[in-house]
Amino acid sequence: MPAIPVDEFIHELEVDNRAYYDGLPASEKTYWPSQMSPEAAIEALKTRWFNEYMGTVVLARLLEKISHPHLKMLVGRQIGDEAKHTLVCESRIRELGGDVRDYDPPPEQVRMYQVLDEVTFPEEFFAAMQFTTESEGVERNDQAVERFDPETARMFRDSINPDEYFHVQLGYAALKILCTTEETQARARQACHRQRELHRQWTLAYHHKMRDLGLL
Repeated sequence: MPAIPVDEFIHELEVDNRAYYDGLPASEKTYWPSQMSPEAAIEALKTRWFNEYMGTVVLARLLEKISHPHLKMLVGRQIGDEAKHTLVCESRIRELGGDVRDYDPPPEQVRMYQVLDEVTFPEEFFAAMQFTTESEGVERNDQAVERFDPETARMFRDSINPDEYFHVQLGYAALKILCTTEETQARARQACHRQRELHRQWTLAYHHKMRDLGLL
């Protein structure tokens, strides 16, 4: 497929992502059970803690693959955000009586970050993480405010959710800079489609785990 104007490419990818997300069953659009016991809240927060921790790790490695100085600076800011989110999640888990050291991530969750870590080109990473997963995450984070206890909801509202909008915009900015050729657009499109499926698979695995633990 020949290259198209980058703004048109981004719009098409955005519409395609939206259609994919809207077509998912309701159970695959959330990480959070509608009613959470304290035990369920702890386990749900552990999944988020792991995501934030792994986000810090893979973003730090992404810096080595980026040559554009402005994008390096913006990714550096996001690394700081993910590290902050890791710490506030861990603190809240401790306050609720849990311990992140006993978290056992589903293989599908680990795999999602392995794929991000293994991409060769930065446009693949930005298309997958910021443009796709983070965009879905904005809506999932709004659900967290509705479904967790008031103190945990405050943590999301004050210390996590505001940063996610910047991460999404970073995805748009990066694709506008990087996806100007047939090759870069093809790589970004493929990474986006792959990430959507990986994200769906780990969301399903998370629900199965919560059900097996008797927390749904």
